[in-house]
Amino acid sequence: MLSTPRGALFWLILIILLFLIAIAPIQAAHVFLEVIHAISKFFAGLKAFIETLSAS
Repeated sequence: MLSTPRGALFWLILIILLFLIAIAPIQAAHVFLEVIHAISKFFAGLKAFIETLSAS
């Protein structure tokens, strides 16, 4: 069920996301931007960590 994109969990998450965007579009946009920013900071930190390990 979880491996196919048309499973019940997929539709449940999609409906929840669409509902949140519909009732609070500005707040949802802020949350999405914060998540993207946090992911990019994580990968930047991971890159620095790997570069530090490879330098030693």
